[in-house]
Amino acid sequence: MIRNFRPLVQALGLAFGLSALAAPAGADPFVKCVQQQLTDLGYAAGQPDGRLTQQTKGAWQALRQAKAGTALLAALPPLSQKTAIHWCRELPALKTGLERHMPSAAPVRILADTPNVEKGIRQAYDKVLRFMDREYGIVLAGHIGIGAAGNTKDVQTYVRRLLRDMSSARFNPDASIAAHCNKPFGVAGAAYLKFMYICWDNPHEADNAWLKRSRKWLGMMMAHEYMHLVQAELGGARSEGFHSNSLRARMGPAWLVEGSAEVVAARFGKRALRLRAPGLAELHEWSLKSKKSLRGMRAHKTVSTSGDYDFAHYAVHILTRISGEEALFTFWRRLNAGQNWEQAFKGAFGVALAEFETQVMELRKRPGTARAYISKMRRKQS
Repeated sequence: MIRNFRPLVQALGLAFGLSALAAPAGADPFVKCVQQQLTDLGYAAGQPDGRLTQQTKGAWQALRQAKAGTALLAALPPLSQKTAIHWCRELPALKTGLERHMPSAAPVRILADTPNVEKGIRQAYDKVLRFMDREYGIVLAGHIGIGAAGNTKDVQTYVRRLLRDMSSARFNPDASIAAHCNKPFGVAGAAYLKFMYICWDNPHEADNAWLKRSRKWLGMMMAHEYMHLVQAELGGARSEGFHSNSLRARMGPAWLVEGSAEVVAARFGKRALRLRAPGLAELHEWSLKSKKSLRGMRAHKTVSTSGDYDFAHYAVHILTRISGEEALFTFWRRLNAGQNWEQAFKGAFGVALAEFETQVMELRKRPGTARAYISKMRRKQS
């Protein structure tokens, strides 16, 4: 939930879906990306055809041996068709210009109901991309699509088209979209593994005045939903596909998923839009509206109310005050490396998952005690 625009924002969701991009049999856009990057680095990866050949594997093995001391590459899983997306994303750290081979280098695909909506979406998307690169060094490898409209039926049409063109997965998203978008005076968004949609209660044509008014809330919404795409790619969920049993395991606890998106959106609002970010005391007060425990918000769709989003934001705000916001991305990288939630959480934040959940519940009971806990944990970690 975007706290700065509570009267407008009624729902935010993370929907999971989609398998590999449509491509000729045996070809993969991320394998092709790695082949091109390896060639630019001076390794004979063979024809950049998107097929993981022995020559490509040999070039990758030679690179890995030569760059064995590079921590980020050393943490990546062995190259395969499923893991090529991660090598495609991280290899540009070795040489400027390699990012041009990433599928995400192509213009984002936007389906919108008016030219002004498309313009607004593109401006918000470009601003969020620059922010994520500048603040966190995150540039996703995967190409994405965005559907946006002021009425539910158009959004449903756009999402079905994105599903058809960008995925082999087949399911009907209409009911989920209607649940998000059919709310009076609301703004809603959801991120799938490869695309997002944004909708609002305004069936009228978006004029120039709308374009100006929408800049802030659209930017905040974009930052929140884009963070979900980051989580899906870094954690490996994007590579798993919609029907994979391991999909949920690759995303993490729902409160951490949504709370992290809230934290990133708040920073984006402050840095890019000059909005005031809520402080610890304010987040504590808002979090009290949730009737759930933090542990009770681990499962998918358990973060549902405005208070739940505020509680998740409060908890993740505490985590980042202790370990820094970079630790959020470390958590999802650890999931991709094969660690479970508890292992990844302990490794990223220096505290056990269940212990932290219990501690935050105690902090909510005693206003003003969170600062002391943060200081204590900082000393412990140092």
